[in-house]
Amino acid sequence: MNWKQIVTGIALVSTFIPVAASAQAAGDSPELLLIIKSAGDFLNKGDYEQAISMYKQAIRMAPDNIALRKDLAYSYFLKRDFAQAREIITPVVSSSLADAQCYQIAAAIEQADGKNSKAKKIVNAGLDKFPKEGVLYNTKGNILSTESKSAKPALKEWINGIAVEPNYATNYYNAAKALFQDGNYIWCIIYAEKFINLEAQSPKTVDMRKVLFDAYKKVFATKTDDAIPDFNKTVQHNRQGKLSFEDAFQESVNANISAISDGFNTENISMLRTRFLIYWHNRFEQKFPQSIISYQSRLMKNGFYPAYNQWLFGAIENSQEFGAWVTQFKAEYQKFELWRQNNPYVPSMGDAVINLK
Repeated sequence: MNWKQIVTGIALVSTFIPVAASAQAAGDSPELLLIIKSAGDFLNKGDYEQAISMYKQAIRMAPDNIALRKDLAYSYFLKRDFAQAREIITPVVSSSLADAQCYQIAAAIEQADGKNSKAKKIVNAGLDKFPKEGVLYNTKGNILSTESKSAKPALKEWINGIAVEPNYATNYYNAAKALFQDGNYIWCIIYAEKFINLEAQSPKTVDMRKVLFDAYKKVFATKTDDAIPDFNKTVQHNRQGKLSFEDAFQESVNANISAISDGFNTENISMLRTRFLIYWHNRFEQKFPQSIISYQSRLMKNGFYPAYNQWLFGAIENSQEFGAWVTQFKAEYQKFELWRQNNPYVPSMGDAVINLK
């Protein structure tokens, strides 16, 4: 698959959410609030003409509302009327009130209109002003992904976005997809599982669960090291000290590969991941801090790891068997879901990061 097919400028559609409804001022009139709601409803239905008309009416009532102008520009963007979208967003971007999303919209408009150089100029200006905004690194990565057959230029931006704003989920999604295409299945697993936890209700999570499941298949298929361990334990210890994160992860899988000797299914992958955690904790946890692995350990200590693995893989591997499992262990699964709601995964700024060579 050509890398350019994976992420395009229209990626704004999946990352932008109309903001006027959440940016309402306390003094907004009931009439204005009703118009804003109607505009959002029309936009969600794909009736861009009506949405545009309603947003214009709202702007006449609240001309200084930046959120309304962003939503109007976005509506024109979806209609593919890039000239009008540009006319609306440009003065907003040029103002002191512009936020990161303004730059995101403006750059996406130029990219969709075939003006990548201008799009990059806009997003770079946004990053100069907002260097900690993950959405702008995501946007820059989307632009770069259309210019190269290699995923690495775009991947670098998504990884940078993860580093500065680890709670922004879309960079994990794009990074995981790119890493899978590039054959880096171990880091794909890390980022895919993070995304699934951060955006559990997103439609993209179904796709990401499949990516995660397939990436594990690839890791399990990787040839194990046939060499016997060194006799001298000191030599073994020194060798472990030189391992990369990827090597350590693969070693932890290989050491427990017998868990899937009779087939690759959710139950077996759950067993392997359980053994993996114990092995990782004893050897690599301190050297390679990784919040998603620590979160798995918390789940295991609280007795929810089997249910969590079913939640991750069950429906993707076999939806009927997953449904039967949930029915059989209904009480346990409900307890897991309640625990997860009260203990959501939170990524850490101190996580080990991929080394892009």
